[in-house]
Amino acid sequence: MVQCFVKKEYEPPFGLSTLPRLFSVSRTDEKASAHPRVMHAHDDLVEVVLVRGGSSRYFVGGTVYDATRGDLFIYNSGVVHDEPSGPDRPVSTVSLALGGLHAPGLRENALIAEDASPVCRLTEPQTARLERLYDVLYDELTEGNDDGAHHLLMALLSLVEQYRGAAGQGAHTADENALSRRIKAYIDAHFAEEFSLRQMADSLHVSPYYLSHVCKDATGYSPLQYVLRRRIGEAQTLLITTGLPIARIAAQVGYDNVTHFNAQFAKAVGMPPRTFRREYVYHK
Repeated sequence: MVQCFVKKEYEPPFGLSTLPRLFSVSRTDEKASAHPRVMHAHDDLVEVVLVRGGSSRYFVGGTVYDATRGDLFIYNSGVVHDEPSGPDRPVSTVSLALGGLHAPGLRENALIAEDASPVCRLTEPQTARLERLYDVLYDELTEGNDDGAHHLLMALLSLVEQYRGAAGQGAHTADENALSRRIKAYIDAHFAEEFSLRQMADSLHVSPYYLSHVCKDATGYSPLQYVLRRRIGEAQTLLITTGLPIARIAAQVGYDNVTHFNAQFAKAVGMPPRTFRREYVYHK
């Protein structure tokens, strides 16, 4: 027999004084990534995403990052993020969403400082160890062991804290300037409304051409593409988290014609809204 002893008293990860609320755990293989989760944000949840395979370029809070196996992303609540994938750039990930976070020195539902890089690059042994724990957490949750899953969450967060302290932070591939922040803030506040490129440019006191150039350079999308992805991403969130009728969801994200909404959604995600709602959520 070989016995292993605990060497120190338990200290909750990230200085947490209360157990956070586990909201969901997700697994996406490279085949499923053909139907991406489009640009979105959560008002009261933090997401922790581990890239298991493939490669893409992720948009997080106004900055573009390369994403490959071993990249660990943390999205504080309210941070807009986009994980573009598809048949031409398949990506496999595991992720979790949690709320009720009260980390010392940070706002509610934030796991990292606002000016910290949201990504760090793990070694292969770190990646393999963390993905095994994700898999156990997912399996326990799908088996109905919600209480056990919440305690496994703390073990996973302990590894995340440890690895972020040891791993190198991912480098930005695009610097966010003052105007790009203003463009993003404007669209995030008004994406469900009808407005033209000229109206947005006038509001920001720049020319439409310059606005388009800055937005494309900072985010990889034109302003109108950004609006579309914010609308579709918000629609996905409503499809997953509510029982609202699809026509109601279409109206809430800025579409007065549900047929047009269905077509735009299917073009961006690769399946219609009703199918996405049925297939995205695991049913116990």
